[in-house]
Amino acid sequence: MDEPKSADWRVYPFQLVRGDPQLSFPAAEGNHLDCESDTWFIAGELTADSGRRFAFLTIFNKNRPGRSIVADFYTFALFDLDNGTYGTYTDYDMPPANMQPGARPKMFTDTGHLDMTYDSGAGHVVWRTCRDEQRRLMPYTYDVGLVGTDPAGDAMRLDLNVTPSRAPVPLGGAEYNGKIECFGQAGTYSYFQTGMTMTGTLRWGSIEESVTGSAGHVDRQWFPLIANSGGPDGNVRARSHEWRTINLDNGVDLSIWRQFDRTNRNALQPFSGATTSSGDADPEFADDIEVTVTSYVRWPESVSPLVRPPVAARYMPDRHRLTSRMLDLDLMGEPLVAAPAHALPIEYMEGPYRYHGTLRGKPVSGFAFYERSLALYRDWELDDVLAAAGPGERALVLEDIARSRA
Repeated sequence: MDEPKSADWRVYPFQLVRGDPQLSFPAAEGNHLDCESDTWFIAGELTADSGRRFAFLTIFNKNRPGRSIVADFYTFALFDLDNGTYGTYTDYDMPPANMQPGARPKMFTDTGHLDMTYDSGAGHVVWRTCRDEQRRLMPYTYDVGLVGTDPAGDAMRLDLNVTPSRAPVPLGGAEYNGKIECFGQAGTYSYFQTGMTMTGTLRWGSIEESVTGSAGHVDRQWFPLIANSGGPDGNVRARSHEWRTINLDNGVDLSIWRQFDRTNRNALQPFSGATTSSGDADPEFADDIEVTVTSYVRWPESVSPLVRPPVAARYMPDRHRLTSRMLDLDLMGEPLVAAPAHALPIEYMEGPYRYHGTLRGKPVSGFAFYERSLALYRDWELDDVLAAAGPGERALVLEDIARSRA
């Protein structure tokens, strides 16, 4: 007999969306055996006892094509917000190397609750729900231990205790109830949590700091089939996306998705829109988010995607303005770290941003992470890059494009 579900999100078991077992907690936090792709994100801003400012992100990505092949990866990055620098590390567990005799999967993910490990080349990684003295799960309270090596060869390590102080929010609010179309797949599930309380220790090369933080998010997606597989023709760049999680200083947090069909002049695709989270109101959903890009940044050739790019010169959206009439929102976004590229299967930038502007007519500002895979390199796309470039930059962009195609 199933255990009765609590009406209080702070108590397991909890039913986020009535009648949908996919969003029953703690199982929603763990592995989904009926899905080929399952992805866990956590990111946040950290302040050291010394006053130094950092940020971090991690991605655990489980992929099981045909339910049997292992094609996983783990990413960890640290950002020095005072100096505008970052270190990033990605470890893959992919065929054919992991199909050799005696090979074992690097990732372990439990079902029924969150208990996840990954044996990376930089060391053992963990993200799991804490337990009390009676071995009972402590709802939404995690021990996170992340390791990596930055491009200079310096070791990175982050050990945190993390507790989101707000309920999970289904993406799309009551309009979608967390069941969306993502990368062309209907039946994808997604939720997020904000209001993070984080304490722990950060080590990066010679740096060792005790850190705390409150701005950040946990985000989850699970897909029936492999995410962004490229479809029948195998073009993994056929779809792209942008995703922002913004923590505003008035207590409102935003998760903003936009998806694009690269085969149809980057036409906006479902699911796209903004979902709010606040401590004193139900989530809202707005599908009228407009983005005006005011600058672009070149993809750094020092970071190589797993799938070979078509050309060297690729440009990503950078500074931009967000507006929504439904939310009465007007925000300007600026990067805290330039060109934060990561070695994922395709072009993928994600890094810390600052936003400032107005929400419902009142001034706001906030910390955010901005993720995008919309790498522009075709002639008609580069027209937008050139239009946003200053007079002195246009010649450099044109020279870069010509050299890339020579």
